[in-house]
Amino acid sequence: MKTLHPTMRSTSTKDSRSIPAIDLTTEQLRERLRLIAEKAKGNSWAKDSYSTYYDKVLCPDPTYAIHEYRDRKELVKLENGKAHLIKIL
Repeated sequence: MKTLHPTMRSTSTKDSRSIPAIDLTTEQLRERLRLIAEKAKGNSWAKDSYSTYYDKVLCPDPTYAIHEYRDRKELVKLENGKAHLIKIL
């Protein structure tokens, strides 16, 4: 029996790669994007840069964000296109 090459589309309904992204559950989409996000974070850290994201728990409103570096996280306030350090987390 021939098997599909790993990069080819699978006909299995259990394989989330065969389901269009719009039809995935939240958990399936999260899992599909997890490796991509980890790779992007690793690339940022390799360049001694940071990732920026909003966290409902830590950010009091949308004008705040988290800058995540390889060795620390910072809460910053975004004003006039600039980020101002509020606190090292």
